[in-house]
Amino acid sequence: MRVTQALISAVQTRPDAPATVDQDRQRNWREVGERVARGASALRSFGVAPQGRVAVLSLNNDHYFELLFAIPWAGAAVVPLNTRWAQAEVAQALADCQASVLLVDAGFAQMGQALAAQLPGLSLGFIGSGACPAGLVDYEATLSTSPPMADASGSGDALWGVFYTGGTTGHPKGVMLSHTNMMVAALTWVPTMHFAPDTSYLHLVGFFHIAGAQPAMALTLVGGTHVIEPKFDAVGAMRAIAQHRVNYCLFVPTMLNMLLHHPEFDRYDLTSVQHCEYGGAPMPDAQIALAMRKLPTWRFIQGYGQTEAAGLVTRLEWDRHFGEGTANKRTSAGCAAYGIEMRIVDEAGAQLPRGTVGEVAVRGATVMLGYWNNADATAAALRNGWLHTGDGAWMDDDGYITIVDRLKDMIVSGGENVFSKEVENAVTQHPAVQDCAVIGIPDAKWGEAVHAVVVLKAGARADAASIVAHCRTLIAGFKCPRSVEFLGAMPLSAAGKVQKGTLREAYWGGQGRKVN
Repeated sequence: MRVTQALISAVQTRPDAPATVDQDRQRNWREVGERVARGASALRSFGVAPQGRVAVLSLNNDHYFELLFAIPWAGAAVVPLNTRWAQAEVAQALADCQASVLLVDAGFAQMGQALAAQLPGLSLGFIGSGACPAGLVDYEATLSTSPPMADASGSGDALWGVFYTGGTTGHPKGVMLSHTNMMVAALTWVPTMHFAPDTSYLHLVGFFHIAGAQPAMALTLVGGTHVIEPKFDAVGAMRAIAQHRVNYCLFVPTMLNMLLHHPEFDRYDLTSVQHCEYGGAPMPDAQIALAMRKLPTWRFIQGYGQTEAAGLVTRLEWDRHFGEGTANKRTSAGCAAYGIEMRIVDEAGAQLPRGTVGEVAVRGATVMLGYWNNADATAAALRNGWLHTGDGAWMDDDGYITIVDRLKDMIVSGGENVFSKEVENAVTQHPAVQDCAVIGIPDAKWGEAVHAVVVLKAGARADAASIVAHCRTLIAGFKCPRSVEFLGAMPLSAAGKVQKGTLREAYWGGQGRKVN
């Protein structure tokens, strides 16, 4: 089962139906199919070899969408890079996966040129609109003169893509997903999210997120329409819904919160939307209740998942968002997605009784191949056939789980994963810092905010602004602390470890769960 088969099916069954809408440009499935076959040929001319890696650093656009199929069509694996990363983080990922080609849009052309100078052998391609910058190969021009090539995607076990996530060791980990991983996940999405040929889906989440790439696979499988926005903007999203009569959206909680509270909310007709998935971070109950009141024609579906499971792990259907007693599961994360086996386990991997907090463990055909070039991390995550998610939860008698904490030291801020160790590594490089602990604290806008607790070296001086400015030279802006607290000493356990629970208690005490 290959990703390219979804495209082939859409071309065969819905050749004249709208496939992509990018601003004022629209293409049908026949056109997209032809462009993918030519694009794969163009990539081969760039020097892309079978089983090679092609990285993409770009905001969402229709070229990027086509590359999710053209790169595997050429027999290579796609490496979608986080557009909010600092240059050093991008360079690290490119070097790790040994990408031979980096494709960028206009906004990342300058960074791409700097990376090419830094990484010998890296070729640069341009996938943006407008004139191609100097030193880059114009992908669109090359595609237009390239002959279509036969699908060379190989077998379902072949590597389709590498998605880099934050790492508790301070370095991103490359999640390896096969064609089968993505296609089984797509087959799960279709019935869960009620995708159909007449679905018009608004892409607001970056394709570098599994929550951006996976809907691209699932909707292609049924031949629906992809309406593509470059990135999330509340007004842009509302305008696109109204203009294109979008009937399906996906929001992370922060995005939906911005939309609901935007001063121009009442100016746009949003009634065309029939379904909305939300996920990427836990949604406060008050927020989903507000969304249900302000958007009465929308039907909400929650999805909890992980990149390591190609997206969806649980589902919470619309009819479970209301009702009395145990029928109302709105504060849960849902039950196991179709095809997913899920347990709550202890540290040894033994299944725990219902109502007992433990770690969420899953298995199924969507579970990753492993982490790229990282055997230790793979062995820690994949044990005895189960993916250990690092998320703490309990399961009720109906099989619905409630997430209560993150066993991994991770913060979810505005739908972005921030691993404390990465931020701590940056903060402690400040010459005045002796020790640092980073935690997530409640934030009304972002769900959680990155908060740094710092102990300075004896006689050294620094303020919050200098700590944050220092971090911005090393890591992406969204990972940098939004607040800094200075202590004389860290609270330590008997084993000498920082007691982050004590630090968190000052902010999370009295709340029902430790994630927002």
